[in-house]
Amino acid sequence: MTTDVQAPAPARASARPPAPDPTDRRTRALTRAVVALCTAAITVEGFDLIVYGVAMPSMLADSNLGLDKSLAGTLGSLVYMGMLIGAIVCGPLADRLGRRRLVLASGVIFTLFTVGCVVAATPWQFGLFRLLAGIGMGGVMPSCVALAKEYAPRGRSALVATIVLAGVPVGGVLAALTAAAWGDSLGWRGLFGVGAALSTLVFASAYALLPDSRPGAAGAPDPRATPSTVSVGSPASGGGLASGGPTAEAKNPSPARSVLSDGRARTTVLFVVANFAVLLAWYGLNTWLTQLMREMDYPLGSALQFTLVLNLGAVIGSFAIAAVADRIGPRFVTIGSAALSAVAVVGLSLGGNTVVVLCLTALAGVGAHSSLTVLNDWVASSYPASIRATALGYVSGFGRGGAIVAPLLGGWILTASLGPTTVFYVFAAAAALSAAALLAIPHRRA
Repeated sequence: MTTDVQAPAPARASARPPAPDPTDRRTRALTRAVVALCTAAITVEGFDLIVYGVAMPSMLADSNLGLDKSLAGTLGSLVYMGMLIGAIVCGPLADRLGRRRLVLASGVIFTLFTVGCVVAATPWQFGLFRLLAGIGMGGVMPSCVALAKEYAPRGRSALVATIVLAGVPVGGVLAALTAAAWGDSLGWRGLFGVGAALSTLVFASAYALLPDSRPGAAGAPDPRATPSTVSVGSPASGGGLASGGPTAEAKNPSPARSVLSDGRARTTVLFVVANFAVLLAWYGLNTWLTQLMREMDYPLGSALQFTLVLNLGAVIGSFAIAAVADRIGPRFVTIGSAALSAVAVVGLSLGGNTVVVLCLTALAGVGAHSSLTVLNDWVASSYPASIRATALGYVSGFGRGGAIVAPLLGGWILTASLGPTTVFYVFAAAAALSAAALLAIPHRRA
């Protein structure tokens, strides 16, 4: 006698979708936190950079400080000189010691010396503190860009770089608005004090919340060489770092040499030239646009209006440019942005209707700032992770010479009575040089 065994009915497909993976939620939350903290760090850096321009009238009026216009221009260049030093020195250190450590250490440096600017009694004291603050600022940017890129979702690295570096013009807008609202009551010392207070708040938050590089990434600190500083809640917490085998540092003991080896020398030099030129155009416009327009008899009002238009255009337009870069890659987007800036600045030199001039100002901001932000993503994508912060530091650092030259160059041209049109042509030529240098970079990815 046989017994029929009935096969179990197949399980019905559940109508309920699978529960979301909590690990994915944590990863997304961590990514947002890293991008937000890095953006906040760059924003307070942007505030401290641009607050000097909006505070200058008050500084010139302060008889106790004894500042004249010629010396004010020299002091304006010192922070960018410090940023050059900081970017070159701190980039390799970030690759060796970890991005988090360098972000925090650099932030403490520029916050402390911004406080020094508040209490400076003489121009030479102010200049020294400004130079030292610039060294800290130069260390924050490459470390933040490299760290944010490590946490960027696939296919969104250009957008993440744009969000982080948008902090510079956002900080400029905040500085201009602060000066417009409370500048008379705060005075120039109070404006720098606001920057120091914001920096303290941001870097205290970063100390508590910012993780280091992902475990196994080249930017992660070597736990055998130095104590781990990975914060609780980061992907590297809980002993997630690899403990065996040669580290990236052992394989590549000199990131500084590596950015010029294996056929990378031409690419690195061209990136530096392009960054130098576009920084000259960008900071030249930030420094001289208002005065140039006044000399061309445009009744456009205060410097605040120009700062807002230029920087708001940079912030809003750069996000659209970054979305395009994520779709087609950074190469042609960066080149096109630099070219757009050159054309817009040439248009500014021709004058015309006030509304047209304001639109051209916004386009110049879009082009110059977008080429800077997407260029950083291009640089990061062109080098292995083990030397990425070094490459960003070199390109940002040596390129920072353009920002040093920009305040001086406009003044020299105007002092020589060559006129505002010549200044515009020089800035346009710088943007065009940036586009040409970028076009000459060979196709290569890390």
